[in-house]
Amino acid sequence: MSFVQRVRAQAARHGHERSYTFVEDRAGELSESRLTFAGLDARARSLGAWLARRRMEDRTVLLLHPAGLEFLAVFLGCLYSRAVAVPSPLPQTDPRALERAAGIIKDADIRLVLTDAAHHGPLTAWLREAGLDGTVECVATDALGLPGPEEWTEPEIGPDTLAYLQYTSGSTSEPRGVMITHANLLHNENEIWRAIGSPTEGVGVGWLPHYHDMGLIGMLLQPVYAGGDLYFASPVAFVMRPALWLEMISRYRAEYTVAPNFAYEWCAARVTDAQTAGLDLSSLKFALNGAEPVRTSTLRTMVRRFGPIGFGERVWAPAYGMAEATLVITATPVGRGPTIRRFDAAALERHEAVPAGTGVELVGCGRPVTMTVDVVDPETRERLGEGRVGEIWVRGGSVARGYWQRDEATGVAFAGRTASGEGPFLRTGDLGFLLDGELYVTGRIKDVIIVKGRNLYPQDLEEAARGVHPALGAAAAFGVEPEDGPADEHVVVVQEVRRERLGGSAGHADGSGHGGGDGAAGDARDAWDGDAVAGMARRVQGELARAFGVGSLSVVLVERGGVGRTTSGKIQRSRTRELLLTGLLPVVHAELAAAARDALDALSAAGTARDALSAAGTVRDAPATAGPAAAGAAAGGTGRAAPGGVQEGEGG
Repeated sequence: MSFVQRVRAQAARHGHERSYTFVEDRAGELSESRLTFAGLDARARSLGAWLARRRMEDRTVLLLHPAGLEFLAVFLGCLYSRAVAVPSPLPQTDPRALERAAGIIKDADIRLVLTDAAHHGPLTAWLREAGLDGTVECVATDALGLPGPEEWTEPEIGPDTLAYLQYTSGSTSEPRGVMITHANLLHNENEIWRAIGSPTEGVGVGWLPHYHDMGLIGMLLQPVYAGGDLYFASPVAFVMRPALWLEMISRYRAEYTVAPNFAYEWCAARVTDAQTAGLDLSSLKFALNGAEPVRTSTLRTMVRRFGPIGFGERVWAPAYGMAEATLVITATPVGRGPTIRRFDAAALERHEAVPAGTGVELVGCGRPVTMTVDVVDPETRERLGEGRVGEIWVRGGSVARGYWQRDEATGVAFAGRTASGEGPFLRTGDLGFLLDGELYVTGRIKDVIIVKGRNLYPQDLEEAARGVHPALGAAAAFGVEPEDGPADEHVVVVQEVRRERLGGSAGHADGSGHGGGDGAAGDARDAWDGDAVAGMARRVQGELARAFGVGSLSVVLVERGGVGRTTSGKIQRSRTRELLLTGLLPVVHAELAAAARDALDALSAAGTARDALSAAGTVRDAPATAGPAAAGAAAGGTGRAAPGGVQEGEGG
């Protein structure tokens, strides 16, 4: 069976009774646009017939649509014609977004871009400016005179036929196109369907981007696979007014929703009590939380804030997945609620998971549904027993074919074999362990910071730094060392700070208290209170040094938005490190340990990092530290569950 056959069977079964509804927030009033399963199938057949006339079978098509029903119809139209859909975010004026879109066009050999009428003009102009208008055609699908659905002829589509390319979000490297087949798509949708209790009907609510794996697979395509209704809004509408999400759950009596941890955190922080008055969330049975580390503080805050209106603890369903496995690898079954346990911090640093009454809190990522999940020593390739931390290896029907036109990378990631020769496995690049059948994810192999033989996980440092003061936002922790230096890394934490929440005055008009210098660092510090930011940086530095027992630790405060993120919101530690070394971070203040200063000098070109940081702050030795046993206290409350994208960056 192909995914096309599944959609057509559901359309025949449910006709106009089941539907997709796009919800727009117009000054607090909800406006709805509806497309039934039967209507979706008819439009997909018309689009499929149009693409077939253009001989697009097995050729890539870039989809650059805003959130809404048109994207879904066009995506399915590509599948109906056996064209290879390539969903991607609309390139706005952000140079990085434009660069990403141009890179995908080149990598996927795109010759046809599909969009809507509202964006056709700007995209055509951009293609012309990029010198691509001679080779790439841009067409507005909602302005086409399409053939009738009866003119569509189903092409030969088998389980191994390529359905679409899911470009990874590039959290650790350049984005790569993951090749998802019809069999992969059917298998993973079935995994999700089983996790939510195999319902034959139901209502979902969401707002996730359709070009990310969680938004496409977990939100947009699951309803037509399972036979349920979906009400969804745009990501921008959610960010602008997060109460919309809760209003939709209440209004449409939704039973299922999916989102990354930051969305629940944003909702808990921004939705007011007045906005929740009269809402009822008791219909909700399953709130999948994945795509990034799940924080226990977020789980508890959501229940505390919205428990009185029906959001119960057992609604939570932490999960783990990645684009290379289509989406979901492990999930928490509906109604079970999260598994939260404490582990000895010092043992985790030795890659051992020892349950303890006090220590690091971790959130379990659930269990495999039908996939095989093993934990393997990445060096020896020996299987590890329960409670041993190693690389997570996966195999099963959801594992993708590989990376588009990247044979070497495909061989490294998708052809793992254990020391005994078992395989092939997908090597996720994530560290984790199994305990009592539950998967716990502890971090990425490449992100682990090694200090005096201890393995420090960056998300623990980042979470502890955020907790020092309400003015502190996202952080990126990483290690730096001279190329010819000792094995130990020096810990650097790049920490966003919000000026409006920082104590003290609004700042000095003459910029006094910030040190000299010019360029990006000098501009970034205009109107900042020098004493306040310096004190905050030293406070973070001292708290982390004492809590984690690290003698060489530096803190770089940056403006909001200074920490690199993927398009799906995951922290880009490698990119943030690169911006630090090239002197391009919007630095507000820096507290550098002397050893870190030397490492940055050795690593950065012509001392650019040193110059930018010296202009923004001071160079001093880190304060005296407590022993490593204090790590557990600072890291408590960090749930490392579901960095849903891993192997060299993912799509979710």
